[in-house]
Amino acid sequence: MTFTPNSNRTRREDPAAGSTYRPYRENGSRPYNRPNCSTANHNNRNIYSHSSHRQEPMVDISSYSSRRQAANTKRTAAARQRRVANARRRQEAQVRYHDGFDPDDRATSVSRQRAAAVSARGGNTGIPRRPKRHHIVRNIVCILLLLAILLFAWLTALFSGMDRTHNPTSQSTYARTPEHSPDWSIKSSPWVTNILLIGIDQDSENTHRSDSMILLSIDRKHQKLKMTSFLRDTYAEIPNHGRQKLNSAFAYGGPAMTMQTLENNYRIKIDQYMAVNFDSFSTIINEVGGIDVTLNQGLCTQFNENLGTHFTPGKYKLKGIQALYYTRIRNYGNDYGRAQRQREVIGQIIKKMAASGPFKLNSVLKKIMPLIWTNIPASQLSAICMFNAPAVFFKQQTQQIPADNTFQGETLDSAGWVEVADMEQNCSLLRQFIYEDNSTN
Repeated sequence: MTFTPNSNRTRREDPAAGSTYRPYRENGSRPYNRPNCSTANHNNRNIYSHSSHRQEPMVDISSYSSRRQAANTKRTAAARQRRVANARRRQEAQVRYHDGFDPDDRATSVSRQRAAAVSARGGNTGIPRRPKRHHIVRNIVCILLLLAILLFAWLTALFSGMDRTHNPTSQSTYARTPEHSPDWSIKSSPWVTNILLIGIDQDSENTHRSDSMILLSIDRKHQKLKMTSFLRDTYAEIPNHGRQKLNSAFAYGGPAMTMQTLENNYRIKIDQYMAVNFDSFSTIINEVGGIDVTLNQGLCTQFNENLGTHFTPGKYKLKGIQALYYTRIRNYGNDYGRAQRQREVIGQIIKKMAASGPFKLNSVLKKIMPLIWTNIPASQLSAICMFNAPAVFFKQQTQQIPADNTFQGETLDSAGWVEVADMEQNCSLLRQFIYEDNSTN
């Protein structure tokens, strides 16, 4: 039986469809109804629809879900592989670029920038980031290294102006063991630097003699700055000239023979020297600002009688001729007091130069370097100064050789007044003072 729209108003059920037909809603409004597509007559046309409808095929939901789950699993695995590959690339970039770029690799600038950016952000590279303090320490070390290089270059330029024209002879020419000295090996130590300081005096015949000889020993092991005065009238064996006054060695063979004479007689290593003429010594004292001294009555008497001053006992700052005279007085305190005053003045010069500012020190060194003789190359002398810079704060100790009660004075026809020393005893005392070692091998 075919139903028309008008017949729907009176019929409540459709026996063919087997379902209840509700033409009106409970509130009285008329719903939009489609005819039941399960009816036997599929050719009937529903006037309320815009087109004819066909029954859709059934879909297997379980099969669809399985395929979708497999696709999701495949995408997840691919994403995981991409993440692992990216992490591996970032790790390799971190290894290659976090300390510097490898010039042999083929990475592009973009790759390097990306690697640096990942490292800076602390990406998941598998390598822990360096603590920031390591970079600070590295920067400080780089700055200190640069300053050291600049200081070395500056000192080398200054020391290049020193006089190195007085070293024609090798001191090994004069190496031998004197008859009156102990048969010991030459003592040396990597912890001790020995530099012989020579004060040169020129007589009326234009002959140079070593009027003052002070061995400056920088002892880094015991952190001491030691100065040993060798008395000029010591009776010592000079190579090729027999036993004479020690200061004659400079007249016979210059600095090389002087160093080797001391090395032969006292069995300690001396192969570096710095010498200055006493006429130039006053200039050096003036450049550092003078020396501070304490004059007793005996010294005041010598100054007033020989220089026309009016000193009374007390403290003074001496410059020029007065400062030079203070280091050379022999009529008071003999040679022992004179050597002690020279060590005092040298110690003050070292401290004043160390305390001066860089500009003042540069000005002083430029003026005094041409006045000094030496056999130390400029670069080596720069290294010595930089390596031993803390020595200016070391404790200063002084000694004289021959030591008290180890010699006796004699007047000889061939040499005049000399000091004949017990060489073995003085060699032992000198080793103990400089190296703090009593060994004789």
